[in-house]
Amino acid sequence: MTSPLSHKLDTVPVAIIFGLIAAFIWGVWPVASALGINQSLSALDLTALRFSVAGAILLPLFWKNHWGFFGLGNLSWRAALLVVTGAGLPYVLAGTGGLEFAPAGHFGIITPSTQLATSTIGSWLILKEKQSAVRWTAVGIILCGVFLTGWEGLQGRGEDTWIGDLMFVTAGILWAIFTLSARYWSVETFHAAALVTVWSSIVFFPVYFLFFESGIPEASLSEIVFQGVVQGLLTAVVAIILYTRAIAIIGAGRSAVFPTLVPVTTIVLAIPILGEYPTDIEIVGVVIVSIGMVLALGLLDRFIPRGK
Repeated sequence: MTSPLSHKLDTVPVAIIFGLIAAFIWGVWPVASALGINQSLSALDLTALRFSVAGAILLPLFWKNHWGFFGLGNLSWRAALLVVTGAGLPYVLAGTGGLEFAPAGHFGIITPSTQLATSTIGSWLILKEKQSAVRWTAVGIILCGVFLTGWEGLQGRGEDTWIGDLMFVTAGILWAIFTLSARYWSVETFHAAALVTVWSSIVFFPVYFLFFESGIPEASLSEIVFQGVVQGLLTAVVAIILYTRAIAIIGAGRSAVFPTLVPVTTIVLAIPILGEYPTDIEIVGVVIVSIGMVLALGLLDRFIPRGK
């Protein structure tokens, strides 16, 4: 029997709040990761902190629930593979690894726009979710805003920048795979987070400990704690749970809009943390993205006349 509280938490406004919180966390992630890489940690070290903290939180949940020995639940191996690949180790390595070649602002621009375009098209083709003309227009507006936001940054800051940019594109496609898979197979929120974390940890840690030298012992305690909270608790647990719940309530197409807030968050946070200040054209892009967000989330639907 479903509780009244559960009904209250399954409404569109609540889903939007969940999505916005998740988007804010993802906006913090590239800035915090870039800060860690600029100090004493590598992309692999950040990945290790992410899965060690998240694993400690979610492993008991993984074994306690009735998801079977492998934690698949009602999912097939194919479905589980897509979910884990989309939000797990490949996505994390593509995102954090790209920060070793390109600025954090590139991640905040390229990954969300790639994810949005891929998820919207995929939800239309695969999930058969109807996309209104207003939503297609909103997607176009958002992509234009994202393009303007990153126009100057995408000009390149070194000969290897394209490597990071390509990795950010890959991260966007991978997250779209997670978005579509979670919706298609109706993956429960905590199940998704636990499945992604535990299986990513199983694959990652043996390779990490056997073949790579960790920079974690040389890092300060405050740096380790900060990155552990951001990478492991907020990004790997809280954001995935909230975003997956939003997908279940309002669908993959509309949920795909939330990550487009990442450029705005990243640019704002990069000012005090990384010393990066937005240009006039980036500010214009942020405004355009915000307008597209309002349209895509359907917040103005009641004011837009519809044909009979």
